[in-house]
Amino acid sequence: MKKFFQHIILLILALSGAGWEAYAQTLPDDSWTLVDVSENSVHSYTVTGDKNMVLPSEFVWVVNGGTLYTDASATIMAGDGATVQVNGVVGNKSTLFVKWNGGAGNGYVYAYEISSFGCQQPITLQSKYTGVRVNKVAEATARFLADETDYCSDDGEIFLGVELKGLAPFNLAYKMGSNPAVSLTVNQSDLLDLDADGDTDDYKLIVPGWTGITTETNIVFMIETISSDGATGTIGSFGSHTVHVHPLPIISDIEY
Repeated sequence: MKKFFQHIILLILALSGAGWEAYAQTLPDDSWTLVDVSENSVHSYTVTGDKNMVLPSEFVWVVNGGTLYTDASATIMAGDGATVQVNGVVGNKSTLFVKWNGGAGNGYVYAYEISSFGCQQPITLQSKYTGVRVNKVAEATARFLADETDYCSDDGEIFLGVELKGLAPFNLAYKMGSNPAVSLTVNQSDLLDLDADGDTDDYKLIVPGWTGITTETNIVFMIETISSDGATGTIGSFGSHTVHVHPLPIISDIEY
């Protein structure tokens, strides 16, 4: 009877161990690198398999929060977009692209290797999988903080406040009147809290000012494009800003 209970206990322990082993891996793995990406941006990922393999392996790719593609322009979907098994190339490597769509939030991509002979690590082994975690930041947006400014001619330079949301650095293009568009890069270190809303997301667009204007003049600034992490963003309210340039008064001589 004693041996019977010992066997029962060993069986329970064995079954418990098997159950624990079956769920030993955690995906995504918290040890994977976490990086910020912009919503709708496209990034390439390369996995290198066992370097001792004579023939290239096959690689299974899985993505969450994005879509798998075979090309950098994200036009040719890989598999069903969520998972695919592909042949490795010389060097036993595989490269795919992920478009991080589906809105802001968390996502990840991982891969594992199957040798040319069909061998692979047990699914319960954490080291079977290699991956990257991402924090998807909402697509870039740009807008002026106000739609107009009054300016007295000859008053020197002024600045126009531009709010930029998303993942810095930003590529901003704007036009002043009929002049050609101007492109510039705005880094996180360039941003301030100009509107005192608690967010450091405003940029001082410096304008040299105007001299010698003798009539009322309106100069319109337009945000042309905004992009971040290679993904085109959107232009919000106040996409244009009008500077009303007022001439300095010229007084006549006193008559006597």
